Amino acid sequence: MPDAIGFGSAGSLTLTLKMPIPRSLKSRLAHTWTPFFARHGSFTPVQEAAIPPILDGHNTLVIAATAGGKTEAALVPLLERYCFRDNRSPTFVKSRTSESQTSIAILYLCPTRALVRDLYERLRLPLEQLEIPFAMKSGDTGPVSTTNPPTVLITTPESTDSLLTRAPRLLAELQAIVLDEIHLLDGGPRGDQLRCLLRRIENIRNYHQQQSGQPATSLQRVALSATVPDPEGITNRYLLSSGEGAPGENSARIISVPGRRELDAAIWPLHGLESLTAALALAATGESDAHKFLVFCNSRSEVEQTAAFLRANLPFETAIFTHYSNLDTALRQEVEEGFAQASVAICVSTSTLELGIDIGSIDEVVLIGPPPSLSSFQQRIGRGGRRTGVTRVLCMARSALEEVRFQSLIAETEESLARPSGANYSFLPSVLVQQSFSILAQSPTGGIRLADLRRAAPGAVEDETLAAILSHLTRQGYLRQARLGEWRAADKLDELVDKYEIYANIGGDPLPLLLVDAFSGRTLATVARSKVEGETLRLGGHVLEVVWRDRYRVGVRRRDGKPVDEQLHFATTPFAVPLESGQAVARLLGLAADVILSVPVAEGTWLFHFWGDVYGSLLAEMLDNHFGGEGALVMTVNEFCLYLPGPLSVLPGWDSGLAQRALYRLLPRVEPLLELGRFHSLLPESIARQAVLDRIDLPDFERLYRAARVVIPSSGLRARLEELL
Repeated sequence: MPDAIGFGSAGSLTLTLKMPIPRSLKSRLAHTWTPFFARHGSFTPVQEAAIPPILDGHNTLVIAATAGGKTEAALVPLLERYCFRDNRSPTFVKSRTSESQTSIAILYLCPTRALVRDLYERLRLPLEQLEIPFAMKSGDTGPVSTTNPPTVLITTPESTDSLLTRAPRLLAELQAIVLDEIHLLDGGPRGDQLRCLLRRIENIRNYHQQQSGQPATSLQRVALSATVPDPEGITNRYLLSSGEGAPGENSARIISVPGRRELDAAIWPLHGLESLTAALALAATGESDAHKFLVFCNSRSEVEQTAAFLRANLPFETAIFTHYSNLDTALRQEVEEGFAQASVAICVSTSTLELGIDIGSIDEVVLIGPPPSLSSFQQRIGRGGRRTGVTRVLCMARSALEEVRFQSLIAETEESLARPSGANYSFLPSVLVQQSFSILAQSPTGGIRLADLRRAAPGAVEDETLAAILSHLTRQGYLRQARLGEWRAADKLDELVDKYEIYANIGGDPLPLLLVDAFSGRTLATVARSKVEGETLRLGGHVLEVVWRDRYRVGVRRRDGKPVDEQLHFATTPFAVPLESGQAVARLLGLAADVILSVPVAEGTWLFHFWGDVYGSLLAEMLDNHFGGEGALVMTVNEFCLYLPGPLSVLPGWDSGLAQRALYRLLPRVEPLLELGRFHSLLPESIARQAVLDRIDLPDFERLYRAARVVIPSSGLRARLEELL
């Protein structure tokens, strides 16, 4: 029986199960038990909890620890429900004996191409045993067959967008969709794109049902995640149907299964990469007897620098791999397979290996600097200890500030505190620019009307906003006015379509420079700027020399031992330390949520707010006015502290006008930190500005500001604070 049951908003039902359900569940999986579970002989807790409601057709959010079997918990009941039902069902049925089909039945969406490929390899054998047609689609693969499409397709949001424009009929009889690692998409442009895609799929299904005379049925939706700070918000945004009159459209189940591995975390000072080699050597020869290490960095350049240093200075023999998104697909796959098969190895990676890609058993996870958020920290450390039950993590801190951030992340994880984000969710209108282009490419008439964009946009977006976006794109030369109330593609949009650059809301330059092997022509990576012949650079920890170049390619050869002219420059998106991270550090120091610490010094005051980068910058703008300045009197020391030119015993009274002016001055500096989407620059100015204001959430800042109490810390706490400067 469930340990706890509760109802949330929008009709969602939350279940937290701690006790197993009856083994009769096996009998409900008559076709799928043997290929998926027989070798284990039982279900995992998350499978016991999630399979029954999904099998019964409920929209379901499943929250459970990494490596708990969430993929099977979602996919198996959908297979049983939609691939082996009797022929009396009015909806699509695919059986092992049926002839060719015209539609995909189950769509499984992953946030990355690497995870698409990894899941395809994991699921290929059991689905072949069930004789269920199965395929994957991403930017790394070929197209999906339109004459005999698979029953199950694993893909990404971007490839789903492409599929909608090229072959929307393949989704006309879609029965279920799985949204894997949903927390990695939600709150950003890819999550909002997914919301639009779900609406477009529902529109296609509804039209098909009306034309064929079929009863109205809703698309079953399942979302999976190891960590969700806002389950009700996820449910409302992705699991509730946008259609009208469909059964079950306003209900969803939220299932949370507790359980985690023991965390064994140590924090080491990182005075230089020599500290890292010493720590790795100790772990390899000490009591932990570690042989495989996964080292996370926060940028691609850090990955290259770290891998090169380890290759030259590590005091023991081991294979060293690097992994990040700029590497060519085939090269990334070689890294994943090589690292998974190696018994002694180190892989240095960015966040690309946070996800559940199969890289074998990891003895120890190493973090070079703290990641930007608690969820990212939990994803990274979750890659270790899957077979031992103990997650060993080595946190390398380059400063006292990084050390205290690590301490707060560890404390939050051990206490299982997943707090909702302080900022309210807001839909990003830049996604509507991309969706306009995509809908236009889908249109059989080659035109788009306001009603077409209306059907894809969330209901809260006003028609005036949609019309303003279409008119602005016309003035910019992406669209042209055709018949009254209709727009068609103009020259600038034709160029983007030709380059396949209309399906993604992430990325920058539509024509990145390709780095290729000078002799074989094999693509190695994408880089941000052009190179000159004879220039040397570092990739995969090796030194490469530029041999030749043309318009879009640079040919290189290995020249290890030569000095490096530069580290590869990648277009890395900056990240802001969020409010939640600052508040976690404050809790670690024993501070109440409303406390700001004022540390008087001879030349001024250190003000520790613990509000993160964005709100800290806004506070600095407001206090600068208090000290009579027009900029640069109040300075940002770090994400938690400001320098003031004089004493401050209480925050000045709240002034809405001043806050608005301070925010407008701040916009150019914080806009790059807010992940507003690739097409944000194509929005009308007023809509673009409002999107930034919504992202910053001035009412939430006002709440913090009004509640804040300025306190002078004790001498002991002051000494600890001064270490963070």
